[in-house]
Amino acid sequence: MRPLLAAIIVFAAAACQRTAEQRAADELRNDAQQEGASVEKRAASEADRLEQQASDLGNEANQAGGMTGKRLNVRAQALNDEAKIVRKQADMKADAIKESADARIKASKSR
Repeated sequence: MRPLLAAIIVFAAAACQRTAEQRAADELRNDAQQEGASVEKRAASEADRLEQQASDLGNEANQAGGMTGKRLNVRAQALNDEAKIVRKQADMKADAIKESADARIKASKSR
């Protein structure tokens, strides 16, 4: 039983060891994940601010009524649309960052 346990421990330790190339790839992937998350976090903050402005304008529009209210509602909708675009742009940028890292990893493996 002991030789089997020792063999399992040795095999597990060998399997866990990563080459320098694998560690570099992992680090590059982690950096890309963090950068992507940072981009998305900044965008979420900006989008939240835009949505809050839209909400405030919507409230003003309800109070104003008439044509002024309609104009304020148009502005509020534009701010909501802009917030959606900001979020989508951030998602796309984060994806591009991750894809770029994956491409660099694949290129380094092919050398």
